[in-house]
Amino acid sequence: MHTTSPSILDRDICANVVTALANQLRVFKQQTGAQSLVLYHAASDVFLVRLLAAAHAGFDVIFPANGQPENIQIASEDADYVLVDEFSGDKHLSLDSLTFAESLQQPANALSLPESGKLTFYTSGSTGYGKPVVKSWQHINAELTNLCNTFAFTRDCQIVATVSHQHIYGLLFKLFWPLRANYSVNLTFVEFPEQLRALVATQPSVIITSPAFIDRLIRDNVCVSVKHNIVGVFSSGGPLSDSSAVTLFQQLGVAATQIYGSTETGGIAYRQVSEFKTEPWQCFDGITVLKHQQQLAVKSPYFDDAMFVTQDCGEILENGRFSLSGRLDRTIKLEEKRVNLDALERVLSDDSAIIECKVVLLTHGFRQQLGLVAQLSAAGLGELNKNGKLALNKRLKQVLAGQFEAVCMPRKFRYVDELPVNSQGKYVFAELEKLFD
Repeated sequence: MHTTSPSILDRDICANVVTALANQLRVFKQQTGAQSLVLYHAASDVFLVRLLAAAHAGFDVIFPANGQPENIQIASEDADYVLVDEFSGDKHLSLDSLTFAESLQQPANALSLPESGKLTFYTSGSTGYGKPVVKSWQHINAELTNLCNTFAFTRDCQIVATVSHQHIYGLLFKLFWPLRANYSVNLTFVEFPEQLRALVATQPSVIITSPAFIDRLIRDNVCVSVKHNIVGVFSSGGPLSDSSAVTLFQQLGVAATQIYGSTETGGIAYRQVSEFKTEPWQCFDGITVLKHQQQLAVKSPYFDDAMFVTQDCGEILENGRFSLSGRLDRTIKLEEKRVNLDALERVLSDDSAIIECKVVLLTHGFRQQLGLVAQLSAAGLGELNKNGKLALNKRLKQVLAGQFEAVCMPRKFRYVDELPVNSQGKYVFAELEKLFD
């Protein structure tokens, strides 16, 4: 699909292609009785056209966790057809095989979202194994209405994303929200801070990103010359450390709007951190967070269940606000001592030597110990080069010793240029664990 600009979505061309393809798919659906298809494409414009066309034709759409053949095969087990160019299985749907639909049925607005039908997301999962999560178009539309009512920018801005459109955060914030709110959609998938700087230099921009990319952005600090064009930054996919949030604000003059939520719940709450003080989370309109035993639970119009119990721990505050204190599923026992790995990471991330870090549980037979994977700052690299790895390891243990018992200390340390993340900017713990093999 072509656009008038190499990077900006052309809505007129997009609408025309959606209309034509929707009619072809509608005929195909009538001929075959098919109800669902798997969809993946790396290009955001092609992905958007195929998604809207399939949805307007009445298909339920399934998104694999990523474009890897094994994950597409897993998703295809629940689908009638697979609309993925690289797929070669029996269920492959080739667009070249579709019948030309002479009697065109024009949607009222080809770029509007349907009111009925389902989308299935395969979550990436922190261990690399995903699970299907079904969302209705009614849920998606309800969340988009809330986003439009909560966040507003000037109409001349563009949306630039460093996250994949294949997952719910990128799909909502990179494609659906700007379509609904009438912002320009920059189709470029940004992988490096230098790319971002070049795109932001062209016009006012809202950046849709992740904590992992923000850590790289503030480390390189290449966008200070174009900060006048950065009118908004959104971060989701994992917790953004307060130190990174404050540094971003100091460098660019914009506080990142952090979005708390999940594939299952949609967006739950948001907050901005621009200085070192505890900043609570504010629920989106219509959403309630309450305490359920140790965990937080959510009531929301974005899913059908009466309540969804998260794996996050926290405290309920006044005026619909709450705090987060780590995930219950990251609370482990080491030699009968409970320790929350999120809490360890928060303390370490506040140290000047560390940009970002993750703590992983390593199991060798009957023995368990913690491993630390960290990306060092310039100060940390200087300390490593001057004093050596053992000295740095020892000092970081001393940092933790103020709050944690000795048994809770990491025993193995890996210092890396970048922590491995997936297309959502999320850490895959299976990849982190391999660093200790």
